[in-house]
Amino acid sequence: MSDRLPLNALQAFERAARAGSFAVAAVELGVTATAISQHIRLLEDRFGKQVFHRRPNGVELTDAGRDLFLRVAGAFAELSEAAAHLRTSALRPRAVISVIPSVGELWVLPQLAGLADRAGLQVIEDNQDPVDFAGRGVDIRITYGAAAYPNQTVLTLFHDQMLPVAAPRVAAGLTEGALHTPDAQLIHTQWGPTYADPQSWTGWHQAMGSARRPDPGKGLSVDRLVIAATAARQGLGVALLPETLAAADLVRGSLVALGPAAAQMPLPYVMVARPAARLRPGAEAVWKHLAAGNAPDQKDRAGTV
Repeated sequence: MSDRLPLNALQAFERAARAGSFAVAAVELGVTATAISQHIRLLEDRFGKQVFHRRPNGVELTDAGRDLFLRVAGAFAELSEAAAHLRTSALRPRAVISVIPSVGELWVLPQLAGLADRAGLQVIEDNQDPVDFAGRGVDIRITYGAAAYPNQTVLTLFHDQMLPVAAPRVAAGLTEGALHTPDAQLIHTQWGPTYADPQSWTGWHQAMGSARRPDPGKGLSVDRLVIAATAARQGLGVALLPETLAAADLVRGSLVALGPAAAQMPLPYVMVARPAARLRPGAEAVWKHLAAGNAPDQKDRAGTV
């Protein structure tokens, strides 16, 4: 067997594993699906392992394929970062954390405040999953739900319920709490297209056993949780926030709860490790610090880093 690595075949494998499809991988690499299939067969013959289950609607990694994917994807990520470093002549960040909107400001930054050494950390915002770990140089992804990362290490951070909150001066005038807050004083969050089942004031009332259905047209509407939190701090009304994302404001006293947490969100917030055998040492320290912010009963869904 030649010692030369079949790099084209490995790249075809990595793209097909990420996409779950030879056809999609072929489009991304500018070749035919037949060429991708030939590359995969070359790998399987060379290593004596089957790396994919062929399905009518795509492909699925075998156990051997998952192991190979973690190693290969990590290697390609390293190569991409090395190339980026040569292009920009910039120092490589100690760790790059990719976050979805709002979670970065409401949860990640308060968590990082407790990290003694923050030198060299980079926090970037990505709206869509899956993120391009290699192209963006990402070490850790924090997002809502893990469906986009079936073959990577995923840690459940928290599975939230929705909590009504307001600035102290607003809360002081609402003696009956959120259940009886007038529609005109409610802040509604339009969660955007990435949330299949967005949480609403109607859902919170249903979870509380209330028949009330607040009219979004009578209150303030915003398009992100972080704007809802800011609006509530400014005294513009009562917002509905995931309980964990509201925690830093509750500790500071900039917001107070106006009722119990209810209406559990359908999916948890998760932390995803870059596809590699293990995280870089600097990123691993950040992973462990963020993981320590979990509730003690939350478990790692797909292993440890």
